[in-house]
Amino acid sequence: MKSTIAALLESGEGQYVEFKSVFDRSGVSSKRRTNKALAKDIAICLAEFANSDGGTLILGVENDATVTGASFDSKTLNMLCEIAGHSWQQAVPYTVEVIPYEGHDLVVFSVDAQPDTYTLTDGRTPYRTNEQTTWLSQSDARRLKAGKRTTLVERERVPDATVKDLDPVLIERLRKKSGFAEDVSVEEMLTHYDLAIQNGSHVVLTMAACLLFGKPPMMRFHERCGITIRRFDGTTTLGGNQNNEIISRTLEKPLPVLIEETFGFMRDQIPVSSKLRNLFFEERPEYPTAAWQEAVVNAVAHRNYSYRGNDVEIRLFDDRMEIVSPGLPPEPVTIKELQDRQSVHASRNPRIMRVLKNLGFVRERGEGMPRIFGEMEQSHLPLPEVRSQGEFFSIVLRNTPIYDEATMTWLSQFPLSKLSITQRRALAHAHSGGREFFNLQDYVEINDIDKEAARREIRDLLVLEVVDKVGERRATRYFPRLQAGALEERLRDHFSRHEEISNSEYRKLAGGISMTTASGQLRKLVAEGILVRSGERRWSRYAPGPEFPNMSLP
Repeated sequence: MKSTIAALLESGEGQYVEFKSVFDRSGVSSKRRTNKALAKDIAICLAEFANSDGGTLILGVENDATVTGASFDSKTLNMLCEIAGHSWQQAVPYTVEVIPYEGHDLVVFSVDAQPDTYTLTDGRTPYRTNEQTTWLSQSDARRLKAGKRTTLVERERVPDATVKDLDPVLIERLRKKSGFAEDVSVEEMLTHYDLAIQNGSHVVLTMAACLLFGKPPMMRFHERCGITIRRFDGTTTLGGNQNNEIISRTLEKPLPVLIEETFGFMRDQIPVSSKLRNLFFEERPEYPTAAWQEAVVNAVAHRNYSYRGNDVEIRLFDDRMEIVSPGLPPEPVTIKELQDRQSVHASRNPRIMRVLKNLGFVRERGEGMPRIFGEMEQSHLPLPEVRSQGEFFSIVLRNTPIYDEATMTWLSQFPLSKLSITQRRALAHAHSGGREFFNLQDYVEINDIDKEAARREIRDLLVLEVVDKVGERRATRYFPRLQAGALEERLRDHFSRHEEISNSEYRKLAGGISMTTASGQLRKLVAEGILVRSGERRWSRYAPGPEFPNMSLP
């Protein structure tokens, strides 16, 4: 168990791990927390673990994973557990163990994901999302309880299966990733993850264990637990004599291998496009790799395995990719929350999810869908379409850039690495819309943000000298400043919305030249009648002269 503790400390707090110090460090000097305060934290944490994916609470560890210890005599520890137990309307099943570690005692509570929902005596229902506690409303708690019924499939016993039916290579991957010592048996590892149930002198494997580690053929555990990849010629599916399906491949392997082989096969099916080259200065796949891979993992981890007649299906068309998964999002997650990019989390298959996380396929919980949206947005592609049809959930990724290549080439002249997606969108919208400017209201509507956020981002554009401000108050307009091209073009661009230009403004326009060089060039332009000077010294200003329309600079 010591090696497991080391792995948990290294992983840090997250969806499955919580550290609690027994000291109160809010004051000038630290002091021991009261038993009542500790018991309250224990009760909330164990309930939220039980309501979500299960997890481990370690008393005696600071938030930064520093081990400070939790020394309790048996009487005090029993009192803590008793006080915590009185905080629940229904007792949470858990185990507790005192483990010596690096000269300190740690109190380790373990909770498995439960098919029921647990509420505190004050009526609140805690739920865990990453390392945060979320308090569910009564309606969300009811939906969660109803949705938990579908988690029972991964808990089903497979009485005929034994550890000999499992892939030893995958089991060893789990051992190394989880920090189990070599002398820990396979049965003990599986029991730790609740993938096996002790039955007398032997263990019985669950469906989750077989799906994760079973040796093929997988049909002996589950009729349709694979992924079918289909490619079509065109943008629709045609049947009969016009059948346009050109590739159909079904992969059926234990889930970690299934995901990896799907990634490999899909890489060969997704062409590299040069459409975005001028914007990103490199060729990229038609779909952001992180986006479609995240969608594939989500489909495998969250699908409803009670539907035994359907695989996860990936459909590739000329203009889009559709990833279709049996089962709607697990309660209490809604389609609207996913569309709104909320960081929401619920696992239909918490045991499968936990193992996939430990093996490195899943990162922080609840961040998958926002990450897919972000990757598509960063690549200037349409936002994902999240759909439900009957009892199936799908996500659609499209590969047609939201701006034409001319607009994207124009956008590439700006310092994109310093600009946010919302700032880029406003610039591109102004250019592609033909107005060549935007105002505050445009920025708000284009990006669906509030006015204060829009003002902050526009101020940043002004500081970066990416836009020029023209007008005041409600009449204020922001013009993208030409960042590239000949000086002649930039001068014409400047005077299209300004009456004058100063020496300092000219220096920036000319590419950061010195004041002396700028003064010499301006004198020459005045002498040629291209500009007209007014004012003296630091107050000198230059306006278009009679020869400005005929300007032709080298």
